[in-house]
Amino acid sequence: MQALVYDISPHRWLMCKVASAFSKQAFHGPLSGLRLVERPVPEIPGPGWVRLKTILGGVCGTDLALIMQRNHPATILRNFAGFPAVLGHENVALIDEVGADVPDWRPGQRVCADPALGCLGRGIEPCSQCAAGRSSICEHPGNKMYPPRALLGLNPQTGGSWAGYFLAHHTQLHAVPEGLSHEAAILVDPIASAAHAVLRRPPEPGETVLVNGSGIIALGVIASIRSLGCDNPVTAIVRHPFQAELAREMGSTTVLRHPRGLGKLDRYETVAKDCQGVRLSGSFGNQILIGGYDLAYECTGDRRGLTAVVKWTRGRGTVVAAGTTGIARIDTTPIWFDELTLIGANGRQVEDVDGVRRHSYDLVLDWLAKGRLDLSALRVARYSLSHYRGALRDLMNRSRNSIVKAVFEP
Repeated sequence: MQALVYDISPHRWLMCKVASAFSKQAFHGPLSGLRLVERPVPEIPGPGWVRLKTILGGVCGTDLALIMQRNHPATILRNFAGFPAVLGHENVALIDEVGADVPDWRPGQRVCADPALGCLGRGIEPCSQCAAGRSSICEHPGNKMYPPRALLGLNPQTGGSWAGYFLAHHTQLHAVPEGLSHEAAILVDPIASAAHAVLRRPPEPGETVLVNGSGIIALGVIASIRSLGCDNPVTAIVRHPFQAELAREMGSTTVLRHPRGLGKLDRYETVAKDCQGVRLSGSFGNQILIGGYDLAYECTGDRRGLTAVVKWTRGRGTVVAAGTTGIARIDTTPIWFDELTLIGANGRQVEDVDGVRRHSYDLVLDWLAKGRLDLSALRVARYSLSHYRGALRDLMNRSRNSIVKAVFEP
């Protein structure tokens, strides 16, 4: 089978990083860590496992960050991944083969697999986090086969959805309803991650809400707020015109456009006007905001975005970090100066919604089935594995197209 495998040596990583200063094509050229290779179809490793035949494999922002070398070389995330690995943790697939001890699943069923393997997938007694349904923050230290907090698409054993077949433990599976399209099903993972971020700190009645970012997680946060029945005013900050339209479609009350190149003073001025705050100019072009939003979701995963959001949140307000920032220099002054509450959100988990405990995948699937969530406006662009360079080029030039999610169709 064809598979997109990522593996890169420190020497080539450095050469690729230098070359990327001259052309972003270096990230999918000869120096890149990404390769299209032929691999054998994987065998089921144990009785509780299934082999899945990929229908669609999504390209996540974390995949792009890895390929485009956005993470600092010293990032701790390297301790939680193993290479070489077939990439792709977002998926919709058909069960191809089941192990002897797999209950309630059969070949031919269409599923999405939660990427987090957790303790059960390793065949060990669940840690306290996995026992509570929080396998994305599993506390098992890992072993020779799997790194800590192993994910599909980021370890050498299971493979990932950027290939014709990959493996999963039966505890990772979630059934896709018959009437749901493949395009909607592939969005379940990122929307579930966004829903988890909202459920980490749902808006309270009367609170003003900011969503900073314009990708699938930001749009999912807005949609999840509305799917939960919250009627709070929501301001979305986006870059491109098509993203502004989508933010409104998902339920934002106000959209502020901050295109690339807009100066810091102008960005802070538009935010101050929207939240009725006061902008102050500091030294060396630094900007300050007195006032702000009660609750902010930071979805860019960028240090500038996180710095801005903690400044745009009012005293004793709350910031939910839904974007995957890493080692970065940010201005932490507002965190203590304004007595902010900072909350992290990682992956998908078992949630408590209206007194019922449900996995965030199942919550999103239920919203879709009941018409509380409509994802039809979110464009899914399909690519064959052999055209992966075109997919990456399109994702690097979002201003020229309206792609929300790129997917591979093996």
